[in-house]
Amino acid sequence: MTHSESDGAKAYPLPFSAKHILVPMDMSHADASEQAIETAVYFARTADAQVSILTVMNPLSTQLNDLPQAHEPEFNAYVSRQSARLGYPIAAIFESHEAVNEIIQKTIKKYGIDFVVMASHHPRLTDHLFGSHASQTALHANCSVLVVRGG
Repeated sequence: MTHSESDGAKAYPLPFSAKHILVPMDMSHADASEQAIETAVYFARTADAQVSILTVMNPLSTQLNDLPQAHEPEFNAYVSRQSARLGYPIAAIFESHEAVNEIIQKTIKKYGIDFVVMASHHPRLTDHLFGSHASQTALHANCSVLVVRGG
């Protein structure tokens, strides 16, 4: 039984491949990512696809005793709450690295991601100079990327 059949909806194919959808997110802006997660689950139900949420914690914290792995249980709990709220299985991918864009690209390759849905904020000055994570992902990913702009 497919995910979509289990909730009574019929699966219709999307006009592009989507078997594994990735939602990269920053836990310090979790509220801003909810729309992207909801969008990913909507597409996943339509395509009977797997959904994974990725967060990347910087190991170079300002607090020496604040190890990134200490935040993993909180992230896993957040993903579980989102899965329960949306009634769809969602996998958690927790990484620790200082280069977020590099980890997003490696995750796409490692997990065979074929569609990325991510939130973006209104651009700041630094985004015009260096680009946001969403723009970097859209430019360098070898799969389709949907950027969801929140309020």
